[in-house]
Amino acid sequence: MPDQVLLAAGYTRVSMGEQLKGHSLDAQAAHIQAYVNAHGWRLVEVYTDAGISAKQGSKRPGFEHLLADARAGRFNVVIVDKIDRFSRHLGSLLTALEQLNSANVAFVSVQEHLDLTTPWGKLMLTVLGMLAEIYIDNLRQETRKGKKQRARDGLWNGNVPFGYCKGLCSQCTDPNGGGPEGHNYCPNFGQPNLGDGKLLIPHPIESKAVRLAFEWYITGKFSDGQITDKLNAQPFLLADGSSVHFRTKGIPNRYPPGPLTKDAVRELLQRRFYVGQIVYRSFDEQGKRRRRTNITETFQGKQPPLIDQATFDKAQELRQDFGCSPRFQYSKPAEIYPLSGLIRCASCGLPMRAFSSHARRYYQDVTRIEHRGQCDQLSVRADEIEDQVADYLNQVRLPDDWQTNARQWLGAEEAQNHTLLVQQRWARVKELFLRGDIGREEFEAEKQAVDSLKNWDLTNRKFDATMTAGEIVRNLAQSWARALPIEKKKLLRLMLSAVFVRGNALVAVQPTPALFPLMSRFVGDLYCSCGDDGIRTRGLCLDRAAC
Repeated sequence: MPDQVLLAAGYTRVSMGEQLKGHSLDAQAAHIQAYVNAHGWRLVEVYTDAGISAKQGSKRPGFEHLLADARAGRFNVVIVDKIDRFSRHLGSLLTALEQLNSANVAFVSVQEHLDLTTPWGKLMLTVLGMLAEIYIDNLRQETRKGKKQRARDGLWNGNVPFGYCKGLCSQCTDPNGGGPEGHNYCPNFGQPNLGDGKLLIPHPIESKAVRLAFEWYITGKFSDGQITDKLNAQPFLLADGSSVHFRTKGIPNRYPPGPLTKDAVRELLQRRFYVGQIVYRSFDEQGKRRRRTNITETFQGKQPPLIDQATFDKAQELRQDFGCSPRFQYSKPAEIYPLSGLIRCASCGLPMRAFSSHARRYYQDVTRIEHRGQCDQLSVRADEIEDQVADYLNQVRLPDDWQTNARQWLGAEEAQNHTLLVQQRWARVKELFLRGDIGREEFEAEKQAVDSLKNWDLTNRKFDATMTAGEIVRNLAQSWARALPIEKKKLLRLMLSAVFVRGNALVAVQPTPALFPLMSRFVGDLYCSCGDDGIRTRGLCLDRAAC
């Protein structure tokens, strides 16, 4: 460096939010200022990143501003108190130093007495940078192990989730408790402790918001945004007659509590923590935490549940169903058509499409919609034909021992079909060998394959699809009465492949492949079978096309 007064820039950093109120930043700045004074330089600015890690990929505004000003030539040297304040990743450290070198800016570390103008200083810098990287890698691994062990022990990781608190009412520091930031939000603030701080308890106000959100969502009438608006508008009455509004918990030293947001409600409605579970998500190969939907392990938590498992499961099922079907259209609730995709015209066999007119739902032959063909099928009221389908399915009665009998004869039929296929394959192999189309080696390989198929174990074959369809039929009357339209649509698709209509009447149904074996065997005395492609309703004489 030439013999002149150098312009110096300092850089300070702390990695954790709790250090913000300590003296770490001030101590770093004091050391930098003392070093500048001892060398007769002039300090032009100190760049600071408070509460931000220096690991690889971290976003540090102060650090980026420092590099930008270095390229602009605002100073001649960068001074840090310790090398790990500047970076904890060797590759990132060397990259930043290369940028400073390209801008003719020197680098000094006060504590390590680094002088990059000498070869020994550069060597020492590389060694210290590598040690800093090893330290943070080891710290990361130990932190992960600690978090997973906490999950195994049924304890939460990170900030206290919305809906809960530590129960330390007498010395509460929760943003939604009391004190300067809480403004006595919680009615228990200042009262005797309700917990020990190690196990979470339900927050008296936030827990009510969680329960209301789930109660409203499982009705199927409200979206995430509408629930957010309802919660923000809903006052919570306290015992003294006053009221408060629900609000987010916020994060100390980062942002205060505020109105609930749609994103917060969406996450709330998918969080297993509220049913008493602890979810642990591991890290991928790049060291990044897996997405919230990618659950690695689930443990039983020690926190009391806010909702029951049945409510949570119904909310997740509705979320999945509504993900494939719009809830709102043109700012109005979207109409749900349970028979959409199933209903067909019995005369022409073509699909019937759903539409609404004057606040009424209809199904109409596709030939009339597209103005092609001469089908005389008129539009049918959706609610009337849907009720006919429900009444028809509610008449289906399976015997009490249907499950046992179904497994026996389904297994016997499958075994019979399997044996026939094996015999046909063996006959074909022998024919090909005798004709010379395959050699001895291929013949022996096929023989071994056939022998393995003969010994194929049929005892563990599953008939889940048929059993599920049968259970739905057995309990349809109860489930149909309380099911939402979107749930009725799902139930029908598990039982039926097609529904045929003539005029305003249901004339035939086509069960799914899973349900057909039960319908054809157990209710054959009540309904007229028309083969594997459908079952006619009783008392109707239809041609084959109708079924």
